[in-house]
Amino acid sequence: RWDEALALFPPDMADERHALRALIRSGGNYAQAYQAVPKRLKVFLLSAYQSLLFNRILDARLQTLDRVFAGDLAMKHPGRSVFYVEDEAREQPRAARFEISPTGPLFGYKMMRARGRQGELEAAVLAQEGLTLEDFRVGGGIRARGERRALRFPLHEPEIWFDEGLMFRFWLPRGCYATTVMAEIIKPAGRF
Repeated sequence: RWDEALALFPPDMADERHALRALIRSGGNYAQAYQAVPKRLKVFLLSAYQSLLFNRILDARLQTLDRVFAGDLAMKHPGRSVFYVEDEAREQPRAARFEISPTGPLFGYKMMRARGRQGELEAAVLAQEGLTLEDFRVGGGIRARGERRALRFPLHEPEIWFDEGLMFRFWLPRGCYATTVMAEIIKPAGRF
């Protein structure tokens, strides 16, 4: 059956074809197929997995993105420095003014862990995957140190106008993606 899959993959999907050939040679051994994947693709896959886990945290916090709770790691805007929220009543006005935001994890072996409710949520996501932070030292030079990312970000100097179609202009802090903003604006079918 791997032979059939290999026949269906186009020639320009060289990495996938290489992994399939390794599956065929090894009799379906996934570990050997993984070893056949180039390092650059392994790094990409690890980064994509970190993003998937971050998005699970984000989904769980969606209704409280504008709130900080005791134990959260909050990020200062602008900038990227983070600190533990000890007194949510004291920090909440800063969150309301968008001076700070709660963060979520890009999991990794050196990542700062949240405490309290957020820490429990992050631990639960790792447990559902059967992972520990040390598992992000994959081996073979593949590893993720981890970091914190704001669960929300400010849109700077937004503009909307019509010129042969609806046009948008804005700028974002480092590490934020315009595709995320546009997806929120247009809400593609099936996304929500």
